[in-house]
Amino acid sequence: MRRWRSLQALPSYMGGKRKLLGQIFKHLPGPTHSPVFIDAFLGGGSVSLMAKARGYRVVCNDIALRSRIIGEALIANDRVTLDEADVLRLFAPPSNDSFIADHFAPNVVPSKHARFLDGAFTVARSVEGPKHWLLMLLLVKYILRLRPMGNFGAKTIIHQIEEKDWDAMRPSFLREIVHRGIDAHPKLMCEILRKQINAGIFGNGQVNQVSCLDVFDFLGQIDGGDILYLDPPYASTSSYEAALNPLDSMLAGQMIKPEPSVFSRRNAVAALEHLFEVSQRFPLWAISYGNAELSLDDLVAIVRMFRRDVHTESFHYIHLTGLSSAEKRESNREFLIIAKGEK
Repeated sequence: MRRWRSLQALPSYMGGKRKLLGQIFKHLPGPTHSPVFIDAFLGGGSVSLMAKARGYRVVCNDIALRSRIIGEALIANDRVTLDEADVLRLFAPPSNDSFIADHFAPNVVPSKHARFLDGAFTVARSVEGPKHWLLMLLLVKYILRLRPMGNFGAKTIIHQIEEKDWDAMRPSFLREIVHRGIDAHPKLMCEILRKQINAGIFGNGQVNQVSCLDVFDFLGQIDGGDILYLDPPYASTSSYEAALNPLDSMLAGQMIKPEPSVFSRRNAVAALEHLFEVSQRFPLWAISYGNAELSLDDLVAIVRMFRRDVHTESFHYIHLTGLSSAEKRESNREFLIIAKGEK
């Protein structure tokens, strides 16, 4: 089915909602009854892309540039694709920019790939319109493809790739390197990613929109909507701003100091209460949340301050198996709350 094939266009290891899409949407009215789907925290884009595939008019938002790239390339865009010539443009003579090579090779990306990325970003930034966002998305996926499970903290594996020290490498990593084409010419990886991205581009008869705003500013500007999906960063978990800081810096072309979201910090209850308070005019909420700090009962108690009809589900769910401790794998839970009816 196209709606599931389209998910391969998304960057790996961002968002973590792909396996829960069926659970989320089975509780929501269809687009005939509730046509406008608001996604206030776009993140990795899977929920918005599925909502688009189901026929909703999607209005999505995220303050992060990495998420805006996904939204502009796959949610707002409904017809422009990448062809082989677009990929070949990325291999124009290298530019004088060496930001990635200077700051991220060989600890974050191998030197060969860093040199390619410096030139490719120069080209992508010079392109206008949807193809700018599509090329930027390809480069996001390219960078994440170089990293073991999207983990930017691991250095040993990158050094082994740099030095072609195959004998010292774990067999599982070596298989992945061959499968992903990491040791081949960058064009091989780009062609694989181009085809993946094109699989996620389609129209749904709607004008879908993307914003890149603070969530409170975004919600204050929305005129109306039928379903509001809220997937804020989870309290007491590693912030995306810290975990993905190398990626964010490469996208910006300069070193960025990570500023964790107010939702990521301990005691984020006040931020959640404010979020729900400014969301009261939306008739139906779908909320995703994890159990690092708040229990399901804790979260329901906050939601019930604003909604009288609350349905809950809890799932044993591991976002990144390879990066989680055994204890985390056992204890991780994902909460889903469907709430309607103002108090």
